[in-house]
Amino acid sequence: MNKIIRFIPALLIISIILVDFTFAGEGRQRISSTSSEYSDVSDIEAEIRFGRELAARILGNYKLLEDEKINRYVNLVGKGLALYAGRPEIRYHFGVLDSDEINAFAAPGGYIFITRGALMKMDNEAQLAGVLAHEIAHVVKKHVVKELNIRGDEGSGAAGIASLVGGSTGTLRVALEQALDDAADILFNKGYKIKDEIEADRVGILVASVAGYDPSGLKEFLNNVKSFEKEDKTYKGEHPIFEVRMREINETLRAHGLQDVKKAKARERFYENIKK
Repeated sequence: MNKIIRFIPALLIISIILVDFTFAGEGRQRISSTSSEYSDVSDIEAEIRFGRELAARILGNYKLLEDEKINRYVNLVGKGLALYAGRPEIRYHFGVLDSDEINAFAAPGGYIFITRGALMKMDNEAQLAGVLAHEIAHVVKKHVVKELNIRGDEGSGAAGIASLVGGSTGTLRVALEQALDDAADILFNKGYKIKDEIEADRVGILVASVAGYDPSGLKEFLNNVKSFEKEDKTYKGEHPIFEVRMREINETLRAHGLQDVKKAKARERFYENIKK
């Protein structure tokens, strides 16, 4: 296959943070485009405003890591991935949470967080990219947005989130708080539906691969942290969630011819920025 060299934004070249964007036969493309589903600008505004409020909830539970170098590095990796995610109307923000927990969160509108504990369980930048791309995929596929029917009009299930955010009446604020409670419950307790997790795995793997990273990064990280995963008492599937996700990840890699593809892992750069 012909090798195509991607043109990298000047900021990323200067920073020398992201992988060298050289890959075979994939071209500069976005994995998924959902812009057509957002014909109403108010829906986009509602998603972003709701996500900002939910991000504040996350930061109410966790403190941001006070390390400019690590936060900058994670932001550059994440924003580089977002270029290929297919939602140019979203401006992504990434933050590292100062917690030993092994976790990551994605709020609607592009607010994505990863814990220090998760970073410490990673071995290279490809694994970081795999996890961030997975969280980006939750935003791209609007999993929380669809679950709670977050829209900008008055006909939405949450009575028009756009009008709720910043609403001056007690009734509006109560409705917003209930919607935020439901979203926080998904992130902190219930988790996403298994079909949403599988979709985020699939899209995330493809985004990371197109961005030039080794497509097995997410798989490697999940294997690293398998013993730390909480058992989901509500899941009634025939096989444990981990087994289901790994089976689907392997199928994604196989279906796209990525199971034996070796791309950048950037281990040295990861250790220089995260674990030094």
